[in-house]
Amino acid sequence: MASIDQFKAQLIGGGPRSNRFRVFIPRTGNRIEFLCSAAQIPAADIGEVKVKWMGNELKMPGDRTFADWTVTIINDIEFSARTALELWQGEIVGYGDSQGSTSLDFMVDRAYVEQLDKSDAVLARYEFFNMWPKTIAAISLSYETGADAVQTFEATFAFSHWERVL
Repeated sequence: MASIDQFKAQLIGGGPRSNRFRVFIPRTGNRIEFLCSAAQIPAADIGEVKVKWMGNELKMPGDRTFADWTVTIINDIEFSARTALELWQGEIVGYGDSQGSTSLDFMVDRAYVEQLDKSDAVLARYEFFNMWPKTIAAISLSYETGADAVQTFEATFAFSHWERVL
């Protein structure tokens, strides 16, 4: 049986912390690194193909799919990230006339999320390709919200794929 010291030896640097991360999304303004308050390391999913044979079922790996990626953004007094996202969506499909881009130039070639250690060194980096803002969530306004609460909203992005580059 392993000892606590053997366990501790496996947690080099104390282990990664969920609150040590950095996000870069072009077209959301130069403050997104500071305004993004929550994100995720992207999920990995391979579907399955079920092949039936004589009453048995053989499960085979299918196609890889990439779930949408959602980040939580702190709204600043200038609405900088939200305005940038709204303009980006407006370029894809207009708000008043439903006319939009006739090319795929609106897609961001690369965006990323990084897991950092305690000294801000990058432990892992995931890059997203061909990304665009699918949903800009509502901002809740309420008298019930405390005066000490900072306004946030979520943005959900669709993308073609991600790659771990570090």
